[in-house]
Amino acid sequence: MTEAPAMPPHPPTNPDNQFLCLTICGYRRPGMSEEDYRHHMTKVSAPMTKDLMVKYGIHNTSESRALMSRLYDHQMTNLADFDCFSQVVFKSVDDYKRMKEDPWYKEHLMGDHEKFADTKRSTMTIGWITEFIRDGEYDLSPYFAIRPGHPEADASDELAVSRTPIIMSATVAQATAVVTGAFLSGAMMSLSLVAVPVFLDTTDHAPQLFGEWARMYHYGHQALPTMAVGTLLLYGYTAARRRSAGKSWRTFALAGLTTVCMLPFTWLIMVPGNNELFRLETVSKTEPLVMGIDDARQLVTNWAQLHFMRTLFPLAGAIVGVMGMLGSYYE
Repeated sequence: MTEAPAMPPHPPTNPDNQFLCLTICGYRRPGMSEEDYRHHMTKVSAPMTKDLMVKYGIHNTSESRALMSRLYDHQMTNLADFDCFSQVVFKSVDDYKRMKEDPWYKEHLMGDHEKFADTKRSTMTIGWITEFIRDGEYDLSPYFAIRPGHPEADASDELAVSRTPIIMSATVAQATAVVTGAFLSGAMMSLSLVAVPVFLDTTDHAPQLFGEWARMYHYGHQALPTMAVGTLLLYGYTAARRRSAGKSWRTFALAGLTTVCMLPFTWLIMVPGNNELFRLETVSKTEPLVMGIDDARQLVTNWAQLHFMRTLFPLAGAIVGVMGMLGSYYE
């Protein structure tokens, strides 16, 4: 007796996301009209099958076949002549065989095929299916999905995974950009609305006030401009991915540019005041009476007001980004 062929191995991607797809190309029984065939497929056979297996069928009526004329090119010129195809998706062949051994299947479906199908002409094929495009965007995760230590990952797989970059989807990038921009705006606002008022209420000496402002600026300068540039890059990445997919992208580009406008605002508007505060902070270490506390408070207050205006750029960028996300849901 001929042994059953061995199960083909999983493709070199994530087995958890791999399914077998059995495609059956069928023909209607001789003498059966196209209308009767369609009625039996959609009204009788399919409803009985839906609770037993995942199924997707297309009935190629003459009207639907006429649509093929719009798809012909020099590489695709031959039209298949089958009347329908059914696809059954499952994790393993054993699952499909168990379904066919089900008593209900044997009683109601096994003989039903003879009523409408020319089983002698039916053909079938089976293979693995992998999703490469999701929601109109490239989904490259199957390439990077085998985890080191997985039974089907050998040493070369582990090395490949460790050196393979993770590709971020445009959806994740745009959501991350909005969150990052909103967080950036909130962190910046906290300086003007919380930190500076605390300094003004608790400090009676100009040198101490200048020192506190300088340390606040130092720590803010380490993180906030970097976050602004990172947010711009996320919006830029989103815009580029959406443009390559033929989707609207200008809103996300605008969100990124709006966010990063805080940098030229700093250079053009705030740098003179910043330099004066840094000069006073340095001089006050040797000349404590370089400026009275009232004038010092006024300088720091002016800085806080300009800084608050600067926080509106990433906030506006986040709002534009949210508008872009909402618009993308209706595309």
